[in-house]
Amino acid sequence: MPYDATGVLPRPLPQEIDDGTNLLVSGPAMSGTRTLLFELVARGEPDGEGAVLTTSTDPAETVIDDYEAIRGGDSAFRHVIDCVSTQSGSASPAPGVHHVSSPSDLTGIGIEFSGVAEAAEAAGVDRLRVGFDSLSPVLMYVDVQRLFRFLHVFTSQIQSQGWLGVFAIDPESQDDQTITTLSQLFDGVLEVRLHDGTQEMRLRGLADAPTDWLPVAGVRQ
Repeated sequence: MPYDATGVLPRPLPQEIDDGTNLLVSGPAMSGTRTLLFELVARGEPDGEGAVLTTSTDPAETVIDDYEAIRGGDSAFRHVIDCVSTQSGSASPAPGVHHVSSPSDLTGIGIEFSGVAEAAEAAGVDRLRVGFDSLSPVLMYVDVQRLFRFLHVFTSQIQSQGWLGVFAIDPESQDDQTITTLSQLFDGVLEVRLHDGTQEMRLRGLADAPTDWLPVAGVRQ
């Protein structure tokens, strides 16, 4: 059963995304990639789908506030893997929040994600949308080969479970070879840019998706 993207992606981009899909959202700072990622994850909650967010940019408290503003209320099943707060000394226990030591702790991220998957199964939530904001800070701590190996396992789990994965990256903070290498792990790449003050998107790698830039009404920040 596909994942609904109605109202998030502009037509004629697909309004449904196949289960087991991993999508890389690539855009520079201030182009709206983070909000787009949150919107893609939150879109499934009215249908009873769970949300899992890994953050390497902001503490869980900020992520939850921003996500629930987009969601329009509290979530039935929402978990956040926080890679920031322990390192900054601000980590504190909170329901649905899982802390790892830093963005370089890929093993810890994997362990916490497995625990969230078990919690979803126990709660009877069999459809998850998994967001990762963002891969760029992780690459400040680990080399691309190590991140590639981690993402290979991470995205394979999403694919095998029939979930939806949405991962953000800033192409302006990485070299072209890094983007090309990581893109191999994803079924599609959704590119985002601001052009003359208008947000535009194009989708590569998914069937029947156009490759030209499409304007989007309103600008996400």
